[in-house]
Amino acid sequence: MPKAALDWGGLQYDEAGSGDPLLLVSGLNGLAAPWQTIVPGLAERFRVITHDHRGLGRSDAWAGPYSVDQIAADVLGLMDRLGIARAHIVGHSLGGAVAQAIAADHPARVGGLVIYASWPGKDAFFDRTMLMRREVLLQQGIEAFLRTGPLGIYPPRWVRDNDAALTAALPAAVAAFPGVEKMVARMQACLDHERRASLPRIAAPTMVIGMQDDVATPAYSSMEIAAAIPDAQLVLLPYGGHNAHQVVPAELQAHLLAFFTSSQVSAAL
Repeated sequence: MPKAALDWGGLQYDEAGSGDPLLLVSGLNGLAAPWQTIVPGLAERFRVITHDHRGLGRSDAWAGPYSVDQIAADVLGLMDRLGIARAHIVGHSLGGAVAQAIAADHPARVGGLVIYASWPGKDAFFDRTMLMRREVLLQQGIEAFLRTGPLGIYPPRWVRDNDAALTAALPAAVAAFPGVEKMVARMQACLDHERRASLPRIAAPTMVIGMQDDVATPAYSSMEIAAAIPDAQLVLLPYGGHNAHQVVPAELQAHLLAFFTSSQVSAAL
């Protein structure tokens, strides 16, 4: 499998399809695999690129701190290694924070932009939620952290209907967990994110997607981001929790395809 050689080590990435480049940037778990629910459909129109963040999954080890700007630099480094001057970008949650940084600070690298289930910066509710999750991890351990995690990222009905699958998957998730220190460092990157001042600088055609039932990054966060970015479109899905690409993948994919194939966004690349 291909790795991009960056200054700190190798970043594992996957490609599917052909056409204009479309990068999907993951959230807190930092893995490419969860995007596979929508990659095949997007790959019918685009060259879709996903990656495991540094130190996670199949990418090389990393024991240092994390930050939004650091992850953004890795995305840009991956683009450079692949010879991509400009790409469409979708960022989910922490990946949405990364997308904000890239679009604001490196506008020439972004065609169309989708900020999905993300937040603009410091927020009392977000901080309480993230600190609660960190406390569970530090005090109760990895299994408790992973067992309770779905309560914050999936809709209640979905958790009810998929309880058996979640329970069956727990041992493998515990075995694959990247480590307490690494997850705490990534949580700190989330807590440190603040981009309100730079959002008005984003010039790329932008769509902001939130979910009405998302309790991790509530809909008001998406509304604030969209209001701050000039001419941004706002889409609020009624159902999907924090991970709509896993809960309602067809609906999310339809919105992404409609946006990225529109004449305005196509012309931006």
